Amino acid sequence: MDLLDNEKRVRESIPGKMLEVLYSFPKQFKSAENNLKNKNISFDRKFKNVLIVGMGSSTTVAYRLINSIEIDRANIPIFLCSRPTIPSWVNKDTLVIAVTHSGNSIEVIEAVDKALEIGAHIVAITTGGKLKEKALSDKNKNIMLIEYSADILSRMAVGCIYVYITDILKLAGAVEICGPKKDYMLGIDWAEVEKLLTHLSEDLGPDIKTSRNIAKRTAVNLFETIPIIYGSNMLTGAIAYRLKSQICLNSSNFAHFNTIPELDHDEIAAWGMRRELRKNFFVLFLTDKDSKEETRRRVGILKGILLEKKINFEEITLEGANDAIKGFSGVLLADWITTYLAVLNKVDPTSSYLLDLMKSRFARINSSN
Repeated sequence: MDLLDNEKRVRESIPGKMLEVLYSFPKQFKSAENNLKNKNISFDRKFKNVLIVGMGSSTTVAYRLINSIEIDRANIPIFLCSRPTIPSWVNKDTLVIAVTHSGNSIEVIEAVDKALEIGAHIVAITTGGKLKEKALSDKNKNIMLIEYSADILSRMAVGCIYVYITDILKLAGAVEICGPKKDYMLGIDWAEVEKLLTHLSEDLGPDIKTSRNIAKRTAVNLFETIPIIYGSNMLTGAIAYRLKSQICLNSSNFAHFNTIPELDHDEIAAWGMRRELRKNFFVLFLTDKDSKEETRRRVGILKGILLEKKINFEEITLEGANDAIKGFSGVLLADWITTYLAVLNKVDPTSSYLLDLMKSRFARINSSN
């Protein structure tokens, strides 16, 4: 659209803080790694399992990427909990990693309280708030604090949260390095990743015209539709989830995601809906350049069905030397796409009005009980 090719208007439509976060995203990884090096973290026991407690896009994306980036091999079971309760199997042999950017997520705080009651060892990752207070309390000897400083929206902190979680898992013996660069904490040279992501941001910025800017082109395709994002494997599924979440959060636009082959067993039937309903959707396939031949065939079959049903779609292929580069390139691309979609939707991509409204009303209900 002409609007996205008007650099001045685009920059005026995007809060400066958002542009700063997008351009500084590549620096999150090295910054987090350096911060951890200064913490002198070590564990004096072996754990039987790990529970990551966290809410929202950043923690969930980090967990999904941990499961899909084939650099580390899990030595023990690692689970994500997005509830104020903890599973019955959590005990003193469990490492609990509690993540909340603000430090005040009610669900995380309640889950931490329950983990403390049973004597689990807890690592708290936060910028402050109630979680920091608990970690510094003399009553709680089982909490180790990893405090970081980042003046960004919690949903934009996925890079540093990924590094903190995976480094802790490595130090606790929960994952084993399988990548070629064993001199680095996670087998990843974050300076290399930062360089590549910085170049990608330059290609996606407001000064690059829509015809040469995949983020702008995709935003135009998704405008005034209900986006359906399909990942073709675990890695692209993690990015599909990220894009779905950021479309909702940054663009104030409803979206849905799913992953092949799961969608082939149920969701595919929904495309038999009435034609007047189908026209509201736009399907975006996220594929991996290193996908298996079977996966490519499945994507091809799905495209054929969508063509028959006259449903518009597009395909974006993630590329890179390894899964980490592909994954975080996808995260950055998703953030730029949803920022441009926010411009087209005439909304503030940094707004958290409805999120804050939900939290305040929930807090009032809790305080009255």
